[in-house]
Amino acid sequence: MHVAVVPFLPGRRPTDDVRWPGLGSSDSAALVTDGSRTNEAVILIETSDVPAAATLEATVTVDGQPVRGWDRARVPLTPAPRQRIVLHPDEDFAEVDLTFTAGFLRRARIDVRAVAHDELLAADAAFLDVCDVRLLGSVYQRITERLVAPDLARQARAAGVADPGVAYHPWFPVLLIGSAKVAGYARTLEADIVGKEDHLTDPVWLLRVGVYLELLTCIGIIEAVRDEVGDLLEPAERDALESGTALAGIRARIDPDAWRAVWDRRAACFAHFGTPRLGPVSGLNLLRKREATLQFLRTHHEDLKQAIELAGPNRFNAQETWQRVFRDAERAVLQSTAAGFPELGFLPAAARDAVLWRRFGFPGTRGVYPTACDQYRSSMNHVADWAAGQGLMDHAGAECIPLSASLLHARVADPARVAVLQRQDGLGPDLAIAEPVVTDDPTTEEIEALLREVAIFRMLNDDQVRDLALGARPLFFGPTQRFVVQGHRGTSMFLIAEGQVEVRRREPDGTDWLVETMDRGEVVGEMSFLTGAPRAATVRSVEETLVFEIGRQAYLPLVHAHPEWVDELATVMEERLLRRAARIAELQVPPVDLRARIRRTLLAGRR
Repeated sequence: MHVAVVPFLPGRRPTDDVRWPGLGSSDSAALVTDGSRTNEAVILIETSDVPAAATLEATVTVDGQPVRGWDRARVPLTPAPRQRIVLHPDEDFAEVDLTFTAGFLRRARIDVRAVAHDELLAADAAFLDVCDVRLLGSVYQRITERLVAPDLARQARAAGVADPGVAYHPWFPVLLIGSAKVAGYARTLEADIVGKEDHLTDPVWLLRVGVYLELLTCIGIIEAVRDEVGDLLEPAERDALESGTALAGIRARIDPDAWRAVWDRRAACFAHFGTPRLGPVSGLNLLRKREATLQFLRTHHEDLKQAIELAGPNRFNAQETWQRVFRDAERAVLQSTAAGFPELGFLPAAARDAVLWRRFGFPGTRGVYPTACDQYRSSMNHVADWAAGQGLMDHAGAECIPLSASLLHARVADPARVAVLQRQDGLGPDLAIAEPVVTDDPTTEEIEALLREVAIFRMLNDDQVRDLALGARPLFFGPTQRFVVQGHRGTSMFLIAEGQVEVRRREPDGTDWLVETMDRGEVVGEMSFLTGAPRAATVRSVEETLVFEIGRQAYLPLVHAHPEWVDELATVMEERLLRRAARIAELQVPPVDLRARIRRTLLAGRR
């Protein structure tokens, strides 16, 4: 008699054997779910030359212990060449520990025996990775609730302000998006493993990578902050981490030092008197979130390399899996940003759109959506290239995830392709985007106050100042980022809201020197804006800086309506030039020429 388990083959499911006999394969994973749908794990057995007296039995064990109801359980034999052993994971593995202490993942062994008159005729074995899909993402949630939320409360107390809530913590967006991403691929795993769909040809590899990544990242964070905030693990979990076998591979690979460096980038920027605020925090809190998110992702994806090593090689469908995971990340960004960045609700509509979508011309100042998705794609491609070099992954083409696989790129460049990618992933044709919750009265008071302090805007009445404030685009810069470049033409000027900038001049001989530093309430770039001349100097941030960009389209109608302002504007500019004259003689321009140039540029409508 012959008895052999039909092995799992990528791209095949046990249900395929019903429609196409001989083309199915056994399951390689079983998920415990909420029980809301039919949930079976099927092992296919090939049999031949079966004696009339033979019976088939199966024993299912986890760590050598039989699972209830599966100790030499009788399996019906049929005349068909393939037999089916059907497990019901929601019931059969209900008593198996699938929690943190077990590493969220256990391996079940299925021993199949053919016997007749107590004599063993043939035997084979199969294995299933078993996971409770409901627990995926639970440690990320623990980090948010037990670490990040209390940390922001401590920061607020130290700053003498009310706790604004965890959503304003710099780590909150990346944890929220990460949790949404986990929920996305958990749905995919459930569809493929429980529903026997075929969006991923080998879902068990993604299951392993996802579980190992969550453990590596979250335990790395827990160990990094343990001395500062206490242990976030329960005693049994601590014992399992330090001495258990289930977490031995994780224990050997965590990197608390790397996560301490990320934890140092968590300081929120609270609002203080006289600075632009977005609700309960400073406008610069958006910059803190962006910086923390990018630093988090860099370290997180170093953990991802370790997770791939633990999961083992996947040379068959790693590229397709990687592209699906990336699109789940894009969906998570688009669906979670509103909740992750509540500050956006305090911005005027035009500014909010700019912060979310615009691909600015300044390095590091693109919108939240393209920055997050492009950074994630770049990072995942880097990991894929590393894994290919280690023999753990493989992909065709120059990039594992080309732009053509991106939902965000399709939405911007080829909207019809969005539905194609959505259908490919087994989802509806539309890409859901959550809009920020908008306050009844977006914050412009601080911007208006700043504008009133600027000499070249002192001719504006209150309505004109508010209109200008509503059209001002916020830009957030980290240290030493340029936003005005010498020699380039400019059609906008910049109002410094928070932080400090330095004006630098490069001479023909290559000498670069500091002309002056400028602070809150000052304007830069107005000379090129008003005269149409190339930028006379380079301006860059000193530290974290928030500026508001004012374009010619917002300001030009005001000048057209009040041509008498030109003389006053020229006077203001002459004062600025005279102040710099002692340090930079090249910027000395005769007043008559300056007036003429402003008239030609603004009143003639030059762009």
